Amino acid sequence: MSSFELEKPDSPRSCVVRLSGDIDMAMVPELRRDLGNAIEGGCAHLVLDLSDVIYADSSALGLLVWLDHQLRPSGGRMVLASANRDSTRILELSGLVTVASSLAMSPNVESALEGLGLSSEPAEELWHRELEMKASVDQLGAMREEVCQLIQPLGFAESAVFDIRVALGEALANAVRHGSPADGQASVNVRVIAYVDRVVLEIADFGTGFDGTPSQPRDLYAPGGRGVTFMRALMDRVEFEKPVGGGTLVRLAKHRGGGQG
Repeated sequence: MSSFELEKPDSPRSCVVRLSGDIDMAMVPELRRDLGNAIEGGCAHLVLDLSDVIYADSSALGLLVWLDHQLRPSGGRMVLASANRDSTRILELSGLVTVASSLAMSPNVESALEGLGLSSEPAEELWHRELEMKASVDQLGAMREEVCQLIQPLGFAESAVFDIRVALGEALANAVRHGSPADGQASVNVRVIAYVDRVVLEIADFGTGFDGTPSQPRDLYAPGGRGVTFMRALMDRVEFEKPVGGGTLVRLAKHRGGGQG
């Protein structure tokens, strides 16, 4: 038997949708109607609890595409929480995570709500480290590893560390590929800041500047252009700035609450 329940927790502007059973063409129309009403009623962010979902077909994927169109204009987020192996495989086969900019994944509902509830001003800073690498593809692996080693004592779950590694890798690759002058002398600066409630990574290059808009169309078969989408899907907050001196600064944030091991 299929069912869903809509909850409004204390987290501001966030709603939790508890799904169970089969998410198919029999259930999707009612679900779409109720979720549309919830968005109109102020649910800017949706957390879809997939822990009890046993089947999802193409109409379920169509629902996610529709939700992405509804949430994206206002900066809303859609977080898929507690997806089992089968649900995750369907999402991977669809390629949806590469084209839906509002979509993110989370290991559980609590972690998703904590990520959506991150305040603009972080809590107390614990420490920070300044790192620098030559703008070369040969240096990418070493920098990813160094940053992950730095944050290891913070107690992130293995899945959260993987998310950070991938998002950092995409930001570094963009800095090397697009943001660094081709004079052989360019560098990329990385700042790691640990707070009580999150870790923040700042990646700065010295190129012509980039505002975070993907350069490729939303095409599953495009050879590139997915890096920013991955960053937004894997991290709780992604920001782009253009420093006064030129170049691009990318700021990635991952909360520490539900992600702790």
